Amino acid sequence: MGRQNTAVNATGWHAVIKRWRRNNRGRLNRLLTRLLGTAAPRRRALAPDTRRILVVRLNKRLGNILFLTPLLRTLAASLPTASIDVLIQDVKQKALLESLPGVGRVWVQEKTLTKLFGLARQLRRQHYDLAIDPSGNSTSNRLAMVLSGARQRMGFAGDTQWLRLSHAAPRPRSRHQAEQAVELFAESVDTLALECFDTLAVFPAAAAQAQARQHWDAAFGDADVRRPVIGFFAHATGNKQLPAAWWDDWCRALATRLPGATLVQIRPPGQPANLLEDTVGVSIAELDVLAALMTRMDVFVAADSGPMHLAAAAGIPVVGLFQSTDPAAYAPLGRGCISLSGDTLTGTQAALAVARIAASAQRGDTAREG
Repeated sequence: MGRQNTAVNATGWHAVIKRWRRNNRGRLNRLLTRLLGTAAPRRRALAPDTRRILVVRLNKRLGNILFLTPLLRTLAASLPTASIDVLIQDVKQKALLESLPGVGRVWVQEKTLTKLFGLARQLRRQHYDLAIDPSGNSTSNRLAMVLSGARQRMGFAGDTQWLRLSHAAPRPRSRHQAEQAVELFAESVDTLALECFDTLAVFPAAAAQAQARQHWDAAFGDADVRRPVIGFFAHATGNKQLPAAWWDDWCRALATRLPGATLVQIRPPGQPANLLEDTVGVSIAELDVLAALMTRMDVFVAADSGPMHLAAAAGIPVVGLFQSTDPAAYAPLGRGCISLSGDTLTGTQAALAVARIAASAQRGDTAREG
């Protein structure tokens, strides 16, 4: 009992200290904003010679990196002569961004202090004309913008925006981070004809497509793959993950509505066994190769997770499952994507949604053949 009370007290003190630090950081940020920062929006034209752009998103979550793709495509289409570089944290995500139109170099933040200083020197040598922070509350993003030495800086204005910005958007109207990033650019820049994008996108290179074909052939061998091909990812972090019983219900309901479908389970690297029987399992560590494999599927089903957003970016209709997160902020953004939550989040409803998407795709194929 004594140890239990000690653990509870430790947890309580940890929460108090964390709240104290957060409150003090907020007070400091508001003070710095009044002295140095950007509390009010600033909409103005870009410098006419804006050619080199750096987008900073220092976050390791796959979904957050994919949320950059509408902004990157908007930048490339609206500033066709510009070269767009990106600074991220996870080298595994690099290939997903390198193949986007207009993207030049994808920098990866180094972990050691020596390498961080080296990266800062390299960034300053690029002489960036514009640095963009598409998130509203990242200290790391702001520091990287300062270290880059860019002569123009773009971000969201607010009472805790302690960085002095040349271009600042008001608090975003949209809740989805991908839409907020595009809104930032549209609301910060004046006298520029914009071509905006509102869906995620990746374009795997030929080498990734070839590797995906090898994984596909290894999974199916000489077997005749029956359509539709339904991919699914049954894993997610924390409360976002649905129980195995939910997936069993979904599988039974799907067998009733699409008895001829081929099920392909995407497993995390290192996961040796499939969750469901009578399904083909594939585990791929390279994200661009996984995206290329997903293009061979007709529908993808997953809880709120990186693979859910990757499938949407690959152009596959996605049925997103939201148990504990809000689809308004994290929905899969892509062609034919839908989200289920609340009372609609059942195996039967998910199977019905898959069947409707598959039927619509089949009608489209028939129309094209005609």
